[in-house]
Amino acid sequence: MADPLTYSFYGTTIPILKNIASSAISILTTAQNELSSAAPGTFPSETELLDHNFTDMLPLRHPSLTLTTSTPQFNPAFADFSAAIDFFKACIAAYDSVDEEALNAAANKPVDVPFESMGKTLHMAGLADYFHGLCVPNAYFHLNALYMLLRSKGIKLGKGVYVGTFMSEQQKKDWAPLRG
Repeated sequence: MADPLTYSFYGTTIPILKNIASSAISILTTAQNELSSAAPGTFPSETELLDHNFTDMLPLRHPSLTLTTSTPQFNPAFADFSAAIDFFKACIAAYDSVDEEALNAAANKPVDVPFESMGKTLHMAGLADYFHGLCVPNAYFHLNALYMLLRSKGIKLGKGVYVGTFMSEQQKKDWAPLRG
């Protein structure tokens, strides 16, 4: 099997979160390139896009992709896509530093998650429940929101921009003939 995913707590979280962060970088880089090559006024500015939201959601600049205390501090005051890209690169570096053995050992340990904006703490019976039930689905949700918001504003984002970072090197080779 060419898929590098391992079916441990670490293997079902950290590689996925890295791929989600990489996909966010791919999406933002593609959008940034399109915006910079377009005639003025063709698209909203990066700041306008970062401030945009869907109905009652927080603006795009507030993605909930920070998942542990070891991830970089999220700063919702991103001035542009470059700052957001740098944030996701820092997330990947943080994920790369996670000790696989230690994370696997912590899977069934309880965790308290502070929600400072609400003044409440979520008490989870296990770290794996927190990651699998909230963090990973929430990260996918916000990645999808980023992708769809930019597409709704006319940015040309093909499926490959989104899914390409989830493919192993072998999968990229397997799909290459279909890409022309």
